[in-house]
Amino acid sequence: GRVTISPAYFMQRHERIQDPLVTSESYASADVQTWLAAVSTTEFFWNAITAAVSPELFQAGSAAISGARREAYSGSKKSLAASQWPSVFSGLEIIVNRITLSHRDGGGSPTLYDLLISLGVGHAATIKLADVQAELDYFPGTMLYISGRVLEHSVGPWDNGERFVIAHFMKDKVHDRLGVPRPAFPLQSFFLEMIAGEVSRRCKKSRHG
Repeated sequence: GRVTISPAYFMQRHERIQDPLVTSESYASADVQTWLAAVSTTEFFWNAITAAVSPELFQAGSAAISGARREAYSGSKKSLAASQWPSVFSGLEIIVNRITLSHRDGGGSPTLYDLLISLGVGHAATIKLADVQAELDYFPGTMLYISGRVLEHSVGPWDNGERFVIAHFMKDKVHDRLGVPRPAFPLQSFFLEMIAGEVSRRCKKSRHG
């Protein structure tokens, strides 16, 4: 099966800047709310990893969720949906025991990476990236950041086990609606500066320790 959950997205054919953002129908489900509460701590952990992998992506996602919260509280019908949302990604899609045909993700932008979390029990699935002729292990516990707008990707049949994926995504038009600019691609220089800064701090600490 497949279910999409979002605290702020556009209804189909209502994607102009002036159109309102709405919560997905699934968000109102008591089962979904219980599940979100259960995974919130893990989502916070994934947020932290996102901040390390692509700081501007994290900042853009955080700004969009903050904007959705402000809009929810300023409207005539106040909603707690955005305030309780645990992720910097504005949408989650849960995919259970389904193959995924080769595709590129619509609605994103090249720098709005998707975060794919492969879970389940006892499977040895792989994910194929046709554009770069790569096939990667997609075992339970795998985390993958991918520019789904750019790279064609698919998950074919697998032998044995139960498989489910939590696909995290952001929508370009939602960010436009909330006035959030597209993030830049993360650069190697950022990671080198981050490592150099940490080494420098440790050296100073050891000298004064």
